[in-house]
Amino acid sequence: MRKLIQFTNTGCNKYIKGDKMSNNFVLDIQKKENNIKEVPKVAESVLKNFEVNDLTSGVPIVEILNNLGFKIFQSNLEPDGLSAYIAVDPTFEEYYGSNKIIFVDTKGNIGHKRFALAHELAHYLFDFNGDENLCYYNTYFPESESENEEEMRANCFAANLLMPEREFQKKFEQYKNNQSKADIVSTLSRYFLVSPTAVLKRFKELGIEGYEQ
Repeated sequence: MRKLIQFTNTGCNKYIKGDKMSNNFVLDIQKKENNIKEVPKVAESVLKNFEVNDLTSGVPIVEILNNLGFKIFQSNLEPDGLSAYIAVDPTFEEYYGSNKIIFVDTKGNIGHKRFALAHELAHYLFDFNGDENLCYYNTYFPESESENEEEMRANCFAANLLMPEREFQKKFEQYKNNQSKADIVSTLSRYFLVSPTAVLKRFKELGIEGYEQ
């Protein structure tokens, strides 16, 4: 087990653990009935709340989670196919230094790890209720064939957070006439720091014909 390295350093450090503004922001989201249609707006509000304006180094998902009090680690997770898990439990405070932790599998590439972190953030925002429960646990198996509504919503949030529609469309228009499809996917993957698979799925979600999987 080891601490997850910082993927980006974009200056998202306005908020610190326990910051009242951040906590109130999260509570406002958790109190709402957030169906999947509202998810893009929630993702946009997260970026706005943490003043993420420059995406040239990718959305600082690690910093956002740190500022919400999460400790993030990477380990060889089991069973096979498990990419990440989130746990909120007051008994973790003494051992981990926080009651909120996320583990990601070491075997994933950086883009996949970042998507897994954003996916778990969605579970914290949408599915954990601190007023009713002291503890919360959830796992992320991306290859699972039976996705329920919570998993679909978490994936939708992760895609919208890491690849905001306006910025994604803007970059696609910038590159589409000068590069091959494979090069466009690769360029967007590097720009947003996500996997090529995530880029292809984003094409499909946004209805960009000829580029979806």
